[in-house]
Amino acid sequence: MKRRGYLWALGIVALVVAAAYFGSARSNAGPPLDPESTSPDGAKALVELVGRLGGDIDVVDGAPPADADVVLLLEDRLPNEQADEVEAWVRRGGTLVVADPTSLFTPRVGGGAAGVLDGGCDEPVLPDVERIDVGDALGYRAPADADTCFLTGIGEAFVTFQHTGDGTIVSLGGPDVFTNDLLDEVDNAVLAGHLLAGEGRRTVFLRPTLAGGGDDGLVDLVETPAHAALLQVLVVFLVVVAWRARRLGDPVAEPQPVQIQGSELTNAVGRLLQNNRRPDRAAAILRDHARRDLSSLLGLPLDATSDVVVDTLVARTTLDDASVRRAVSDPVTSDDALVEVAHLLSRIREELTHERNPVR
Repeated sequence: MKRRGYLWALGIVALVVAAAYFGSARSNAGPPLDPESTSPDGAKALVELVGRLGGDIDVVDGAPPADADVVLLLEDRLPNEQADEVEAWVRRGGTLVVADPTSLFTPRVGGGAAGVLDGGCDEPVLPDVERIDVGDALGYRAPADADTCFLTGIGEAFVTFQHTGDGTIVSLGGPDVFTNDLLDEVDNAVLAGHLLAGEGRRTVFLRPTLAGGGDDGLVDLVETPAHAALLQVLVVFLVVVAWRARRLGDPVAEPQPVQIQGSELTNAVGRLLQNNRRPDRAAAILRDHARRDLSSLLGLPLDATSDVVVDTLVARTTLDDASVRRAVSDPVTSDDALVEVAHLLSRIREELTHERNPVR
């Protein structure tokens, strides 16, 4: 028993240690290219490298500060207003390092590039950078006035330098070169140090804008024309609700969604009167409704006398005179007599209908 308890305690300790270890590992992981992520596609090692090389690096989510020397943009998800602020900052003399080929700051994209690129770079800002591992990247079809480094096999460049106003935009064909996984490969760290670090240099890491991030609410993200359109839709909706909620004027008869057949209505009224112990009244309603149907079937006027109706029915049906009179004219004083009247009227209808529409 003691041994079993010891094993249980040891197992619990092992679970606690494993949970703490993996929980800590997950807490340091983050989205791709995040400056605080220690995952292979994160960029925490880049931030640590710039700091150890004497640079002052800040991670910001908004526009770059006016006193920043270098701005690093690994993933361009900048809204239009913030992109305009970055461009204005570059024109005032800043250096923008952008590693997103889909960014509007970069030149026209060409073919793909992968693995290690050789050849070095003649740019004075990149001495001693001879080989870099770009991972999966793209090359740029740089314009004639741009300086290029690390050409791919089809004559395109992985690194370009373009002057904009008093500043410079350094475009890289992909961010993998700065990730935790590849930063220590060949001359990648040297490239990062020359572009981003330096004594007295202030570097700003623009964090990618994540989906759902920011302080703006849904209303803040909707443009003014959309506000006006939504307001018009709301006004129309309220007008329709007010119009349908109250009907002015005299009551209007509305058609019934389901029309009840006359025979069903008559039978229902007859059953109601029968339940109220009025067999005579119930029989009168049944006979009145039957008279309308029988007059049409027999070709008689509605005001035909009972004797005429009886004689015609005796001649046209298999019932005798007494049965026909019990059906159409004899007084009804009991429930049994009412049931007999209903049965006889139903039989008369069936025979006359069969006579008019014989089965062939």
